[in-house]
Amino acid sequence: MNDKKILILVFVCLCSCNFKNSEKEKVRTSRTENTSRIKQQFNNTANYITDDSLVAFKVDGAPQLGYKFNVDSSGYLLKSIIIYSDNIPIQIIDANKEIERKDFQLVDWNFDGYKDISVLYNCGSGGCSYWIWDYSKESGKYYYNNELSEHLGLEIDTISKFIIFHYRAGGNEEYWDSLQYNNKILSFVKGLYKVRWTDTLGNNWVKYIHTKMKDNIRITKVDSSITR
Repeated sequence: MNDKKILILVFVCLCSCNFKNSEKEKVRTSRTENTSRIKQQFNNTANYITDDSLVAFKVDGAPQLGYKFNVDSSGYLLKSIIIYSDNIPIQIIDANKEIERKDFQLVDWNFDGYKDISVLYNCGSGGCSYWIWDYSKESGKYYYNNELSEHLGLEIDTISKFIIFHYRAGGNEEYWDSLQYNNKILSFVKGLYKVRWTDTLGNNWVKYIHTKMKDNIRITKVDSSITR
């Protein structure tokens, strides 16, 4: 009788262990599948260049936007851009723009909460320039931005919401003009111009010219000093 009880207890313990291991394996498998699903979802909706196409980050309740960039065989001419909504073409942009390489991004250049099409045009020691098409909420289409496109030294400050024109002329001259959008109008807010030179005595100088707008008046302050 005692032997039978012992056998029954052993059997129950084995079954319990197998059940627990089975449940652990189910949890482990579920976590792995969930992680893979999340990664795949991110890869399918990430806002970055895949070579010649982009997929915008998916927003619940909104259509999935995709972008196809048609580049010629040389790789240096963007012929057109096709915009898709849930895999249906909704707009074709005849670009015909020279590009340095396949560098396509979605950037909210005008800070209206909607991503704009941004294509690298050129980049060098003096800064970078882009071809930009702004998104219009009213029409649901993209329109060429003449104000920012092809402007050398274009940068963006997404925290302070500044558009910055940053240009370097060698190692002696550099300027930063900071502008902001107000009622869809881009206006100058402040600027800094820095210039270096060496005088006849061999002293190295640097001059800072600060400019800002106050009550619609441009105010300038100049500060110069000798550097080592």
